[in-house]
Amino acid sequence: MTVRARKTALRIAALGAAALVLTACNDDGSSSDPGLSGASAPHSAAASPTAHASPTGKGKLKEPEKNSKSGAAAGGTKAGDAKAAQAKTDQLALTAEEWDNAYVSSGEDNASTDNFVMSASCEWGSDGTQVKGLSAATWRYVQQDHESDSTYAITTAEQFTAAADAHREIQKFRDNDKRCPDYKDADTDSGAGTQYSGVHAGTAPAVPGADEVYVEEGKNKWAYEDGTWSDSRDFVYLMARKGTVVVMVYMDVDPHFNARTSKDQARDALATLATKW
Repeated sequence: MTVRARKTALRIAALGAAALVLTACNDDGSSSDPGLSGASAPHSAAASPTAHASPTGKGKLKEPEKNSKSGAAAGGTKAGDAKAAQAKTDQLALTAEEWDNAYVSSGEDNASTDNFVMSASCEWGSDGTQVKGLSAATWRYVQQDHESDSTYAITTAEQFTAAADAHREIQKFRDNDKRCPDYKDADTDSGAGTQYSGVHAGTAPAVPGADEVYVEEGKNKWAYEDGTWSDSRDFVYLMARKGTVVVMVYMDVDPHFNARTSKDQARDALATLATKW
């Protein structure tokens, strides 16, 4: 399978890895989860998020048309506010130049705010709505090519209208991790998609300024259109929130490469994101 085919599979399946799974809190607002740091609910005028918020997040994102402006705000945000929010998330998501270790750009940005949910049968797909309270989002893709394969990464920045909505975005991750440690894209059986296995909370790094941090880890494999499957690949998905801003790093690791090294690079990328918010 060529690098181009692998890239296509990632963009179709992992690409929106943004935002999958969720975070549940104890009654006192703290979390007992090893992958979550500082998860107390935000204190704001908005209602505190509940532990049973419906899942959103990680899913396949449609590629925007060239030169399209797909970052319109959800929830009726004023046009001027939406433009400012989009400019902010565009600035936050890391460029290829901000990565180290020979990463290069892997296609155009995506500004989708589509909402993805986990079904009762652990299939992940869009529910046709927008993520609640999400004003703007920027997904930016890079890859690092090796002799036999590639490592792919996505940095994402999301601007919410309220801290409670931003907290809910991360909180969703824990719930899905617990309920569906093994799941698949809704269209995997149709000949293209991704299966995830052994999904669990990882160890959350300290992120300066963050109100909460969550890490998800596991394995995945891609289904190609010819019916074959990729090798099993490690992935790591890190996210951090500061007030109304959520930043995320998703890394899909070359199966022939050192997964620990790549996960360290993902943590470095999250630290870089945090210096910009």
